Amino acid sequence: MSSGASDTKLSPTPTAAGVSNVPSAAMRLALGLAGLLRQKHAVVPLGQMALPGRSAGTKAAIRALATGVPMQDAMLCRVLGRYKMLVDPGDRGFAPHLVLDGYWEWWTTNVLARNLRRGQRVAEAGACYGYFTLLMADLVGPQGRVTAFEPNPDAAALLQRNLELNGLAERTRVVRAAIGAAEGSLSAPLLVPPHAPMAARIGGSELAGVDGPGADQRVLRVPCRPLDSLADEPIDWVKLDLPGSAAPAWHGMQRLLERRPQLRILMGFDPARTPQPASFLEQVAQRLPLRVVDHAGEVRATTAAALTAGGVSLLYLAKD
Repeated sequence: MSSGASDTKLSPTPTAAGVSNVPSAAMRLALGLAGLLRQKHAVVPLGQMALPGRSAGTKAAIRALATGVPMQDAMLCRVLGRYKMLVDPGDRGFAPHLVLDGYWEWWTTNVLARNLRRGQRVAEAGACYGYFTLLMADLVGPQGRVTAFEPNPDAAALLQRNLELNGLAERTRVVRAAIGAAEGSLSAPLLVPPHAPMAARIGGSELAGVDGPGADQRVLRVPCRPLDSLADEPIDWVKLDLPGSAAPAWHGMQRLLERRPQLRILMGFDPARTPQPASFLEQVAQRLPLRVVDHAGEVRATTAAALTAGGVSLLYLAKD
């Protein structure tokens, strides 16, 4: 990783027609700024990601540091201006954002950076390659703990490698399992769409017993467990990124909620993929007030009607 701008000076180079290709003043300025930016922001500070009103500048610094290097079995990129991360080179949905921009869902990134504290314990479901896992493990520090659930074996393997690559494996536990509704669900079919491992989802009875319906998708049978399996642990935060499976995850964490009344939850919610979404939100609201994280990373009150009428949203659920 380069720690500063190169010392090599640009010099005129004759072209075949005898015309010099000296960089224009604008190009020289751009190259100089890029070098200064890389030198100043060799690592983007964690605190900078949490500053209100600084998102545009922080994202620009992160994007300037974003890189992608092909390796034998993965693409190596730099995310959030500080982490090395391996991603699936065949991923056409999630990986391109990490390689070219260096960040994903800035509103979620920002709200985590502002709210997670040293020594806290987090349970994450749907970790994929570990973008948020890396950030959260860094934020909670050596005395904290992150338990990351990822049922897709290929993504889980990259997740483990990424934690080791960044020296964060000791404070993180990777559980290669899906999140379900009850202790009795020992396994479940996982549908992995082609070129989109982050969109993998637990299927229903229509996928039961299927091992692979075609070359363009995979269905795997994976271990399944509820978040209530963590009820005896001191969990402070739960982050759920489970397309279409928010309701089963919620039903499988009721004992955890009873044991940890101060628990804070970030939950992705998609009304189009949630059976009886209004009824589900009513059940949630009976326990915790409905709040949503907007695209500026701010938490505001909302209603079930607004959530069911909208698209995908990120719920913030807590008593305080």
